[in-house]
Amino acid sequence: MARTAPAGPTEVLKYLHEYLDEHFRTLHTHRQALQPTAPVFALEHELNQDDLELLSNAVCGAVEEGFDIRHRTWWLPFVVHAAEIGYLYTGDEYWPLFSKKTPGWERGPQWKIDNNRKYIKQWFKRFAAEYGGIEPKGAFAKNFSIIAWPITHAIMPADLQRQMAQLLYEARAILTPTMLDDPRVLGASLASRTGGYSDRFQKFCSNQILLGHISAALLSGDNEESPYLVQSALIRLLDDLTEEHDSRNWLYQAKRSAHTVRSSGFLPTSTSSGPAQRGQPLPTVSNPKLLLRQEANGWCPYLDLPDLTTLQAENIQVGEELRTRRPKIEGRHQPLPRGKLLYPGRVPLTAWPRPGVPIIQLEQGSTQVNELIAERCAITRGPWWLFRKQPGGLAIEIKGGVVRPGHEYCLVGRVGLPPLALPWISETFILADGVNAFDLKVPHTLSEEEVTQLAAVGLSVVSNVSIHPVGIIPASWDGEGVAEWMAGEPALLMVNSTQATEKCSVRVDGGLPSLLEWPAGSQELVFALENLPVGTHEVHVALLTRSAGRPFVRGSLIVTIRDPHPSLEENTEGAGIRLFAAPARPKLTEIWDGRASLSVDGPVGTRAELSIVLRDESDNELVRQRHPISLPFVDNAWTRLAAQEFRKGKLQSVYNVAESCEISVSRSGVGFASLRCERGFHPLRWILTKQRNGGYAARLIDRTDGDGTQVLLFSVENPLLGEQQDARRPITVPASGGMLRATSGQATAAIILPPDPNWLRQRPNDQPNIRCTGTPMSDVLELIRGHHRWQDADLSADPFSYRQRQLVLDAITAALVSLTAGNRWSHLERRRGRLSAHRRPDTLDEMQKLVGEAQAQRAVARYIADHLWQWVDSLPALREGLSEAISPIASDTGIGDPRVAAEFLLLLASTPGSLESWDEIERDKMLRCVLISPVLIRAARFAIMGTEDLREVSEQSIIGGTR
Repeated sequence: MARTAPAGPTEVLKYLHEYLDEHFRTLHTHRQALQPTAPVFALEHELNQDDLELLSNAVCGAVEEGFDIRHRTWWLPFVVHAAEIGYLYTGDEYWPLFSKKTPGWERGPQWKIDNNRKYIKQWFKRFAAEYGGIEPKGAFAKNFSIIAWPITHAIMPADLQRQMAQLLYEARAILTPTMLDDPRVLGASLASRTGGYSDRFQKFCSNQILLGHISAALLSGDNEESPYLVQSALIRLLDDLTEEHDSRNWLYQAKRSAHTVRSSGFLPTSTSSGPAQRGQPLPTVSNPKLLLRQEANGWCPYLDLPDLTTLQAENIQVGEELRTRRPKIEGRHQPLPRGKLLYPGRVPLTAWPRPGVPIIQLEQGSTQVNELIAERCAITRGPWWLFRKQPGGLAIEIKGGVVRPGHEYCLVGRVGLPPLALPWISETFILADGVNAFDLKVPHTLSEEEVTQLAAVGLSVVSNVSIHPVGIIPASWDGEGVAEWMAGEPALLMVNSTQATEKCSVRVDGGLPSLLEWPAGSQELVFALENLPVGTHEVHVALLTRSAGRPFVRGSLIVTIRDPHPSLEENTEGAGIRLFAAPARPKLTEIWDGRASLSVDGPVGTRAELSIVLRDESDNELVRQRHPISLPFVDNAWTRLAAQEFRKGKLQSVYNVAESCEISVSRSGVGFASLRCERGFHPLRWILTKQRNGGYAARLIDRTDGDGTQVLLFSVENPLLGEQQDARRPITVPASGGMLRATSGQATAAIILPPDPNWLRQRPNDQPNIRCTGTPMSDVLELIRGHHRWQDADLSADPFSYRQRQLVLDAITAALVSLTAGNRWSHLERRRGRLSAHRRPDTLDEMQKLVGEAQAQRAVARYIADHLWQWVDSLPALREGLSEAISPIASDTGIGDPRVAAEFLLLLASTPGSLESWDEIERDKMLRCVLISPVLIRAARFAIMGTEDLREVSEQSIIGGTR
């Protein structure tokens, strides 16, 4: 850029605007010529340091002069200035940083400040329209409609660069020529791998187009210009990335892998879509696997759960729903715990999956995500399934339906199919409804008639050519025709033939054949399949002789290349210890509030050490606590430990400034597992500060664009009615505590406020006032919403805030039960509510009588009373038991499936706010049944309060030494 420029801010802005206009138009023309076209970033201004200083001074001078129409005419320098500040953004509030770099920006009335911010957005949108500028997309853009523009145009803020280098390094094994040539494909693939990264980085990567173009530029060769970023911007990014040792090494390894992919060959393929009989190979996810295990009473079917996180490449919402929704498995009565699909493993089935029903769905999941799972996740259609028996009582499915003479199998077929009339086939028992099972002891020699009968049910006998893996042991091999490797591992295959062979023809996915010379005098040929992309591929082999010139025998193999996603459990020293969370990847607030549970699996009776570390925003350790535990460590034990440790001592004192929590479990020689929980990057966040008088003040950090944020204060005395507050000023916390709830568009932040302990001592028996003034149905729905608001709010570090929230939740639940259960039960609720837990009289007999007077209702109450002790320590047992109890009256009340009804009723009677996310049609239908048949809520409340009372009696007995 020329060095002569006028002196005044307006003249300098005009001068810079004209230069930038010409530069960005030229850049836009070049990007439009690419296939696919690529966007332009405002950070690609190619100004040197002196020019940038000139621009910054001109912008600041314009703001100082009033930022009027004279200055706003020349808007491009303001866009570059905002993008430069976006490059410095570290996740805190953007506008204070902008104001610091632009003195006077926040001066004046609020309407003027808001207008100034809107100008920035308008100019970036104009930049996108005129110069092909990139547009913000994904979760970040949804929550931050203005600041998403300058931050997106900053290409990559400095604090995210280390994670970017790590992501490219961990994904180096799955790179393909297609990915490197198409940033859209690369971005989608990388975005699906970000589950274990920080919340802010995940939001950044949700803009897959942005992620793909940055990654493609970073993976370009050394000293090689990228078509996706101007050289100055790329060098700037690389210089910052390589300042840190790990980042430098990760990026070097990723670029090296990309270079290898670009320069290496691949088995030639045609442009056809593959064999018609198999359809398009699955590119990102493998289907779940059926298998059988021999148990005392017969064969038990299991389902090996797949890794579904790769589906995030097609729908970014997949990861969040896998984390927070319970999976429903076809063939199982009860859903799995939240987040279970993020820990691929094996689950038993009680019934064989029905045809036409998706094998996996998410309870209350979105239609789009469930449809995607149904499409990408399926088992063999049947009606026959073949399993080869393995040592140890396991039988794995042979999807190709190939049997080998001299081996043993289990054949499973749907009920009603005629059995095979062969002497070496006998019926066996299978522990699943809907199918029959048969043992197959295949003789060493088969007659033509036997082969024909096997073919009638889709089975074939192995030929005199075999294909199997060699070299590195594959991740999976069924012994017949299906093998799996992790991306980056060489897929080495061996072909065996007992006949004289001259050449071997190999085709992948119906592509053009490659002819391989057969080693003279050998019965074996070894070859490698290199750079197969992630997905499922069909490898066809045909053997030829020189004289015939045509195949005399054929064979095929299904090869799956899996994406080696980083595990949720960071294990070392073996895999003897496994740490699970529900929901998976919980937030720090969920761990602290008790909304997440942890469990640790390991050798029974082994002693281990559990460590809890809180860290600040710079990842510095604030506090560390260690606790001895005994394995296995179940979620109830974690709940007790968390309740004891999080409400006192050092953890409590530093919680408000902590940004992450690291929980690890270790035992030397056995294993190590860890879980990192972040507070998360949220558009809105509350900060509490203690005042000199001992009280608290709450301040809202608003990372949205400050327009339209609403704040309501809910008191403990009247917890359903919110009072409007000023979102821009500190709010004094009432002596009784309460809840603050801020909303801006779809963003929400709520916090339970700590009460004054002296105020609590003076009013120990005060109770919330719950008013119901509408129709029974509208009141119940309002109580559910109110309970959810308080239940979903974050707890502060103060232990008394937990007490106040529980007081409100109990009051709302009791009000809801009183409203639906009738007057006599309502009287019992009021009596119990006035007394503390240790002073309550024994009301079990009274609750049993109040369930109902009809014979069937008394039978329900008697069944519950007889089984309460069995349900005290097991929620699944309580759920199953209540299902059995209400089963005789379910049809008369119209409540539907007793299992589903039991789960619904237990939530309604204990944590009604959980029903806010329930399917609205199903929830309202069940609520109407409860209002018509109050015996349902009375039975569920009896089961809840009865088990609570017995648990308290048991704990008091243990403390007193009487048990």
